Amino acid sequence: MVELRDATPADAHAIADVLVRSWRAAYRGLLPDDVLAGLSIRDREQFWSDVLTARPPHTRTVVATIASAIVGFAATGPPLVPADRADPTLGDLYALYLAPDVWRHGIGTQLHATALDGLRSCGFTHAGLWVLDTNEPAQRFYHRHGWTDTGRSQLDQGPGGIELHERRLHRDLSH
Repeated sequence: MVELRDATPADAHAIADVLVRSWRAAYRGLLPDDVLAGLSIRDREQFWSDVLTARPPHTRTVVATIASAIVGFAATGPPLVPADRADPTLGDLYALYLAPDVWRHGIGTQLHATALDGLRSCGFTHAGLWVLDTNEPAQRFYHRHGWTDTGRSQLDQGPGGIELHERRLHRDLSH
């Protein structure tokens, strides 16, 4: 049985592990093999420890667990891109990742719903997210859950300085 709960700083290692395993599986063939092989759980753990300790206003990280083991997480909060920060009604889904062995079991849908509820509880009325433009499975997932492509794109810097071409998606939070 899947349980969802707010993440704590003690979850940083497990979140980092899920993130690295998910990237290595989901982005195989989309990002260079050496970039994926070079992903560091330790670096990601430090990042998540800092985020979960500082807890900036209106941010939330939720974990999905099975038998107390973290198998996925979702993080939300105010937009990180300066152009989007001017809109106080806009919240972002920063991340939604699952361990590859639990893909297609409905856990992503549960995490997604909880993440959107978290955005609503912070007063956001619509949401945005950035998705790798070549990640068709993720785009299909988001489109099935009411997200639409805004036509905006950005070039982000990923691990090892790799360029990440991303698309902006949008969703109304009233439903």
